[in-house]
Parts: sequence; structure tokens; C-alpha cells
Amino acid sequence: MTSRAAVAASYGAGALVALGLALALLAIPIQVSDSFGNMLKLSTPWPQFVVQEFTQPSYLRPFLWMQLKAVYDLSGGHYFAWFRGVHVLQVVLLVGLFLHLVRPRTWRDAAAVPLGLAVLVGHHAFAGTVNEAFPINTFLTVVICCLAAAALALGPERRGNSAVAVILFAYAALSVESGLLVFVVFVAAACTGARGVPRAGLVALVAALAGYFALRFAVLDVGTPSLSERASGFGFSVLDPPELARRFGDRRLAFYAYNVVASGLSVVFGEPRGGVFRLTDGFRLGAPYPSLLATAVASTAVSALIAVFAWRRLAAWRAWQFTHDDRLVLLFLALLPANAVISFPYTKDVIMSPAAAFLALAACVAARQLLIPSAAGGRRVLALAACLVLSIAWSVRLLSLHVELRIAQHKVREEWAYVDDWIALQRLDVSAPRASTLRDALRTDALLVRDPPGELEWARRRVLY
Repeated sequence: MTSRAAVAASYGAGALVALGLALALLAIPIQVSDSFGNMLKLSTPWPQFVVQEFTQPSYLRPFLWMQLKAVYDLSGGHYFAWFRGVHVLQVVLLVGLFLHLVRPRTWRDAAAVPLGLAVLVGHHAFAGTVNEAFPINTFLTVVICCLAAAALALGPERRGNSAVAVILFAYAALSVESGLLVFVVFVAAACTGARGVPRAGLVALVAALAGYFALRFAVLDVGTPSLSERASGFGFSVLDPPELARRFGDRRLAFYAYNVVASGLSVVFGEPRGGVFRLTDGFRLGAPYPSLLATAVASTAVSALIAVFAWRRLAAWRAWQFTHDDRLVLLFLALLPANAVISFPYTKDVIMSPAAAFLALAACVAARQLLIPSAAGGRRVLALAACLVLSIAWSVRLLSLHVELRIAQHKVREEWAYVDDWIALQRLDVSAPRASTLRDALRTDALLVRDPPGELEWARRRVLY
């Protein structure tokens, strides 16, 4: 039976998490790297701008750039309010969709929500969605699109769902490459018997996916990122593009396979990070990082919880009997390898944020089924104790994210204090009046309008990365 108080408590917990992230985001000025350089392109007239973004080599992300330009034009010079406002709205949508999918109805459900929220925003793959911006975080956009796809697919069938599904897929796929995961969500949900998107919609999605690849490789010849695009982690270190080309120029498949495996392991075990086995290296050197060890323990524990849930439900799955909770866990199991495969060109924690979000969904439903039993007795006490320990471990990860965001306030202000040096290093041309005006407006906002944060030297030394 649904308890309104339990539902209100669940959404209240979500509101607190969203509010905390919103306040942290609104204290960080628009960053120099990525954001300023990208914003210099946004004054280009629309027709030329659209053609330019459909003809870039290696990347096909026109909808990302159109979104950036639309917000830029609408801002009327109030760049911080608009771009940070969109970022805050993204966070609110994310938390709202998460709770919608978890469907808390009873106090038993509500008891598992804090753990799910802590995993959602405390996972290291999520950190990049809030401490980076371009100046809108496209990775967070994809996470929202994947959760929206799950909500549509797992919900009731309605007229127009097919059209919404195709539009959602097209928007995500043409925003960033990981947006293709929206297709995986729809297909995986359909395979479990979900009928939110009818068969006609699934056929249209297959056609849209084929059209995407035809557009990318046959029509526009965009291709895929090369080894010279950016540095990437491998083993115990980060290799720069020349070193990557030297070591893997004639055996790229081995490098790509490493990236896929490393990305998948990072989500479920918290190691490696960005393709680098930092914790393992610490053990090898006799001085493991406590923060990385805590992250690995928390990630492994919640992955083990999901594995136990899957094992107990295996017989029902074989009989093709699925509950809503089953479908959320199965969506995670389908999205994890797909997300890892999309990460083949290079490793970066934030690319795996969609899989991490579905890990949080799976963890929440597994916890309410396994760690919060309805029966009384000693087993219930042990289960609740385990749930409490897990929640504390992930709350530490959540707290560390806020510390990272606080440190980001310092770093971004320092970047703007020496922005001219950065511009010279990047060889950017800001001689045009619009470019220099943009630079001055953003620098003034960062250094004079935004209040400087208090010192957190202890956090610089102890932050849990």
C-alpha cells in the first residue's frame, strides 16, 4: 500500500541532494578550459555554424553545439546565469528521473533511497558531470536521456511514444557518441517485456540507428577519433598521443580492448580510474591510497549486492518473469558492456556515467529487496546494519564530491586570474571585439562578482578522488 509520507520523504531526500549540488554549482564560475574556448565559436552566424558542426572530423555532435549556441544567444550576455542555470536544471532532472524509476511507495522503499542517491552522485564516474562544463555538460545530458528512455520504455504505452523515442535517440546520438546508449536502453527494456515503446517504435529506432551510421561514415565521412586525439590511461600511467601512436599504431585493437575492459571494471570495482590502475600501483609500491581503497571497497560491495540479487532472481529470469525491479537491474547489466564498448577510443571516467547511473538504480532496488526485509528477527537487524554500512561508505563518496566542487571554485578563479597566459599557450585569437568582450565579461564575473570561497587546504590534501 502506498504511503504518501514515504513518497514525500523519498522525494525530500532527492531534493536535498539536488539542492546541495545546485548550491555548489552556482558557486563555481564558468571555467576557462573547454568552456571559454568553446564559447568563442558561438558568435558564428547560425547557417555557417550548423554547416561547420556537421562537417567536423572525428566527432559528430551538432545538437550539442546547437544547444550551446541557443543558450548563448538567449543569455543576452548573462552567461553565468544561463549556462549554470541549465547545469542546475540538469541535476534536478537527473534526480527526479532517478526517483521516478525507483518508484518509492512504502517506507521500505524510502529506506533504500538514500543509498541509491548516494551511489548516483557519489560514484566517481558522476563527478565529471558536475565539475566539468563545456559550458553545458554533455555527458550529464546523455545520462538524463538514458534515464528518460528507461522511464518511457518501462511506462505504459501511449500514443506518440514511438515518436518521442526516436526524437530522444536522435537528440542524444547527435549530441555525443555515448548518446547511442539510448538505443540500448530501449532495446534492452523491450527484451524484458516492457511495452512502453511499441514494435513500430522499435523498428523506427533501428532505422534511426542505421541512419546515424550511414550519416557518420558514408555521407559525412566523420570517422572515429584517432590515437593522436588525446592522452589516455594505460596500465600504471597516462600516455600522451605521440606515445600512444608509437606503442599502438600497428595494434590498435589491443589498445581498444584494454579501454573497453578497463572502463567496465571501473564502474563495478572502482579500479582502474581513467584507465590507470592507481590503487594497484599503490599496493605495488607499498603505499596504497586510502581514498582509492575506500572507493574500491564501496564500489565492489554494491556490485556484490547487485550480483546477489541477480542470482536469487535467476530462476524467474529464465522463466521470462520480470518485475519492475528486475528490469532496472537488467538494464544496468545491458548498459554496462555497451557503455564500455563506446569508450574504446580512450578512457575517461565520466564517459561511463550512464552505466554508473543505472548501477545506482540497480543498487537501490537490490537494497530494498535484500537489505530491508519485511520480516523481523536477527536477520533483519544484520540486513539493516549492512545497509547502514553501505550508506555510510557511499555518503563519504558523496561528501568527497562536494569537496571536489569546493576545490574547483579555487581552481577556476586561479585560471581566470592568468587567463591571458592560457590564451597565449592555446594560441587563441581574441583580438576581435566580441572575443575580447566575452573574455572580459567572464573574467570579471569569476574574479569580482563571484564571492571567493574559503580556504580548504586540508581538502586539497585529503580529498577522496
